Amino acid sequence: MADLVTLRNNLATALGAAGRVVYAFPREQITPPALVLVPASPYLTPASIGGAGNRINVRFELTAVVGAADNQAALANLEALALSVFDLLPSGTSIINGWSQPQIQEVSGQQMLTSSLTIELVTNT
Repeated sequence: MADLVTLRNNLATALGAAGRVVYAFPREQITPPALVLVPASPYLTPASIGGAGNRINVRFELTAVVGAADNQAALANLEALALSVFDLLPSGTSIINGWSQPQIQEVSGQQMLTSSLTIELVTNT
């Protein structure tokens, strides 16, 4: 049976390999710069049913979060964080949508610059 917690944690570990702060789930308090894994829509999609094991596609939105105190520095930090993700994604990860337009959001009570990337992995149940 698929263990989605382990799948999320393994993905977070892979993304954190370069010393990045990665949260495997949306947290109440986020310390930037960070990457946050959030279930995306559709979250779980059957890829094949029947036989020894069912395969499912699991989709996440990977959100990059940086402090927004200085617009120029925030954008540069967000770009560096976003580009580093491509080298850290595990083999077999599909990119569904590219990085979204950066936007200011309130995260943990602070103004942050964020951008999201939708990714998909396949696992067995």
